[in-house]
Parts: sequence; C-alpha cells; structure tokens
Amino acid sequence: MSDSPSYVLPLLLNLVRYFLLAGIPFLIFYILFPRAFSNNKIQARLAKQKDFIREITHSLQTTLILAAVGILILQTPLRAYTQLYTNLSDYPRWWVPLSILLSLILHDTYFYWMHRTVHHPRLYRRVHLVHHQSVNPSPWASYSFHFFEGVLEALVAPLILLLIPMHPLSLFLFTLASFSINVYGHLGYEIAPRWFRHSWLFELLNTSTHHNLHHAQFRGNYGLYFRFWDRLMGTEHPDYVREYDKIQARRFGPAGGERSWWQGVWGGFFVLVLGGLTVAATVETPSIEGQWTDPETGAVVAIYEADGLYFGRLIEGGHPADNEKLRAHGELVWMKNFERSCVAEYCCGTIWAPKRRKTIAARLILEDGRTLRIEGSSGWLKGQRIFKRVDPAAGVD
Repeated sequence: MSDSPSYVLPLLLNLVRYFLLAGIPFLIFYILFPRAFSNNKIQARLAKQKDFIREITHSLQTTLILAAVGILILQTPLRAYTQLYTNLSDYPRWWVPLSILLSLILHDTYFYWMHRTVHHPRLYRRVHLVHHQSVNPSPWASYSFHFFEGVLEALVAPLILLLIPMHPLSLFLFTLASFSINVYGHLGYEIAPRWFRHSWLFELLNTSTHHNLHHAQFRGNYGLYFRFWDRLMGTEHPDYVREYDKIQARRFGPAGGERSWWQGVWGGFFVLVLGGLTVAATVETPSIEGQWTDPETGAVVAIYEADGLYFGRLIEGGHPADNEKLRAHGELVWMKNFERSCVAEYCCGTIWAPKRRKTIAARLILEDGRTLRIEGSSGWLKGQRIFKRVDPAAGVD
C-alpha cells in the first residue's frame, strides 16, 4: 500500500495538466469572452455541447494511457533501458533546454509520419476517425483519440528517452510544452500576434489555423509543431497561407501590420537556408489529368477525374491482350477509383494487370509535372512503372 501514491501521482499530474491547460483557454474563449474574440474565430460555425462531452470522454481515456506509459518507463525495470538521469551535474546545464528542443524535433518527426500513416484508408476509420469527429475542434479535443491512437501518441516518450539523455525536469517541461502547443492547435481561435506573419518564425512554426484547416479538410497539414515536413513532402494545404491572412486581416485590418527591416533580414536568411527544401513543396503541383505513356512498352493512358475519383482509359496497350480488347470494345478502363491522398499522391485504386489476368492494388505518385510513378502490388509481388506525360501538341503516334 505504501507504494500506491507513486502510481496515482502520474495519473493526477496528467489529469491536472489536461483540465488546466485545456480548461482555462476553453473558459476564456468559449464561455467568458466569445464575442470579444469573434474576429479570432477560425471557423464561423460553433461546436455543440455534445462535441465537448465526446472530446473530454476520449481525452480521459488518453490521459489514462499516458499515465500508464509514464509508470511503465519511470517506475518499472524498463527504466534501465532509457537514458533518464536524475543528477543535474551529469550533463551541462545547457543540455536541459537543448534536450527539450531536440525532443520537440523528434516528436514532430514521429508525429508527422505516424499521423500520415493513420490517415491511410485502411487505418483511418479504425484508428483516426475518433479524432476527426471534431471537425471544428476545441481545446478539449487535444487528447481526443481512439484507444489505439492514444497508445501511438504515448509511445513517443519512451522513444525519446531511448535516443537522448533527459533529466526528469526536461521531460516534465517537454510534456508541458507539447500539450500547450497541442491545445493552441485545437483552440479554434487564431491568437498569433500581428508581427508573426512577416517573421522567420511564420516560415518555421505551425499555427492554430494550420491544424484547424486539417480538421476542416481532413487532409494535408500533418505536422504538429513545425511546417518543415509538410513543406518538404508537399503535404501542406495550398490554402493555408491565404486562410491565415484572411483571419489576420479580419483581426488587424487588410494591411496586416508593417514589416520591419530586421524581420525581412531574418525571413530572407531562413528562405536561403531552407529554400532548397521548400521550393518543391511551395510550387503548385500540376494536375494528374491528361495523357501518359510508358516509354518501355509504348502504352498510352488518358487519366481523367469523375465524381472526385481518378480513372485511366487505355488508348494504346503495351501488351497484345490489351490491344485485342481495345479493338473489340474500343475502350478499356485500365485504372479505377484512385483517390487523392495528398498533394502529389493518389491511393486506393486498382490497375488491370494483363499478364496476371487480374486487378492489383496500386498508388500513383506525381514526381513532377512530366513524370508519374505507378506502384503496384499483388500478394508478395511488387513493382513500379514510370510514365511520362504526352505533349498535347505532339499527339499520340
């Protein structure tokens, strides 16, 4: 019995953190002063009381999971496998803030790829749909996860402790900063100051608008703290900056504030450093629609959109069987039911494989305006084909 308080404490700390850091902003923005912050509201519609109750219920479940993981890594023999240290003198004092920063970077990377994974159609409804029931999120939605997603969210702490040394103080401040930023992302109100838009920080950090757009549109903007991975991988929502500017114009007027010379210097420096990484992500991705040819076989397919899905009509086949069907029927829908999963990827469709006499699951990756990679799998067999865009002026031979 004497050991019981040590197991209760992590649960109490997680509960207090959740209800204080999510409850105080909710009280300010949703109960006491909603009219005063009406211009800050990202979505015009309002969530209902049943939404708040659902978010709190699922968040309590996540809180239990986080507490259980905390107990496992801090108060069981598993602690020996971590790099947690208790004596501050074991490392320089500057390592405390640096370890927190590194933890945030590691967490952002882990979260981005985990988040994109649970958006896969085969996982979305089973794992991630609970969180996206909050189409117009509130601070209470910060921990509103399905049980399995709650486990995935909790695993980042032991992963970080396996990779870098951390003092309990650093771990506490990391979790405090992490949840505070999470609450800001689900706040439903944009509170960034006027100067933020024209500083280098805007190019680096996410905002409440950034994550709110993900909840409203269900795709893109997968990062937690930083814009880095979304911009590098081309998954940042193309309307993000425009929507952010629209809200800031409503708050501060169309001018959006004056840009000082030092902000311009910092912004220019950031663009030079990360320009090579972000240019591909910031350029508008060309449409996948049009004619594409396989240079190896000479097959030509015309890709078109219908009811939000993408299909490919075979114009000329690369195999005798395809050409026989074309001569007999005049048209062969070779690719079916592809859905745009992010800026340059299309998933969950099928392609007819004439050699195997069956359809296979595939995805399309638009590498650039003229190169389309088709990745297919059938059981243990996997492969890919590269198609090149047909110049409309040249026609099809």
